[in-house]
Amino acid sequence: MDIFTKVVEPSRLSIPTNSVADPIFQTSVYSFDDIEEVDQLLGGQRQGYSYTRGGNPNYDSLAQFISGVEGTEKTVITSSGTASLLAGILALRPKPCTIYLAREIYGGTVGICRRILEPMGYVTKWVDTHDERVFAQLITKQSSLLIVESISNPLGRISPLDKIIAIAHARGALVLVDNTFATPFHASPIEWGADLVVHSATKFIGGHSDLILGIVTGSTERLSAVQELVDVAGFTPDPFAAWLALRGARTLAIRMERASTNALELAKALESMPCIDRVYYPGLPSHPDHEVAKNLLRRGFGAIVSLSLRGGYDTVQSMIRRLKLVRFVPSLGDVSTTLSHPVVASHRELTPEEKNAVGIDPSVVRISVGIESVRDIIEDFAQALS
Repeated sequence: MDIFTKVVEPSRLSIPTNSVADPIFQTSVYSFDDIEEVDQLLGGQRQGYSYTRGGNPNYDSLAQFISGVEGTEKTVITSSGTASLLAGILALRPKPCTIYLAREIYGGTVGICRRILEPMGYVTKWVDTHDERVFAQLITKQSSLLIVESISNPLGRISPLDKIIAIAHARGALVLVDNTFATPFHASPIEWGADLVVHSATKFIGGHSDLILGIVTGSTERLSAVQELVDVAGFTPDPFAAWLALRGARTLAIRMERASTNALELAKALESMPCIDRVYYPGLPSHPDHEVAKNLLRRGFGAIVSLSLRGGYDTVQSMIRRLKLVRFVPSLGDVSTTLSHPVVASHRELTPEEKNAVGIDPSVVRISVGIESVRDIIEDFAQALS
């Protein structure tokens, strides 16, 4: 072959099948020997990969892992957590309907409903998922969708979802549960009857602040519609991000065990520190959903601690500037401890009235607890608040 041909020829090496770590399939497309081979693959008569927008071994490896720990039949990987939310919503309710949002919900979920779905004809309503009798009166007997979090962002509220989901189903509503905060280590919402479960794998599943990725998991029937949406709409992740997520996910249990233990100790310590009005952590007896959390969650209460500071915004700003170990980050789920300001970051989509209704104001700080020595974390907050 001429040099101009040699330099563009792909490698002919066979890929080993006994490697301990999955290889990275960083390819956009696959080659075939004839037309019939491609036709059968795209027609569903044979297994394989043709174009990475529709499938990749790295997606499948991560999907298999998630289905195993969530206890679901099938999982689809998407380009981000919000892509997972949108794909899940459209798969469950492809035509405009009423979407009931749990009163405490991530601001990005509200943004999806307001910016994308409401202009298409969907109607959004807020609903209290803590009082079963009130909830039963609010959900009407029609095709609708309930979106709720296993542990809410940012105040760690936990609804009796085993009962709430049953009520929703009895009234013709489908249920999508965001399990990002709890992760499969603390909860498997499919066991409570959820129709689909979503994650931002960017957070605890990836665990190292080095990727953007989403997850939708549930039954094979439900996920077929999700897969089609992801392929057609192009919600496809990068193979390297999926590879990174699986690498991080293999330490999920040990990270969440440590972070959850640290979070409980930090929450207890923060209750007695100056300038703090209230600490929100479902593992504390003072949390309004402590008993529900003990019933639904397993192996601890998660890694998110929130608090309200006396003096509001100015006190929060002062504390952030004085912290030495804990960094101010508009995200969560890293191996190190970080904090965020929900009013400015995660919940800026909500109106001031909506924020006040659920207790989110400029005094609230959300802490994502990491796996460091909890003593060092506590000392950093103590010196910053002193």
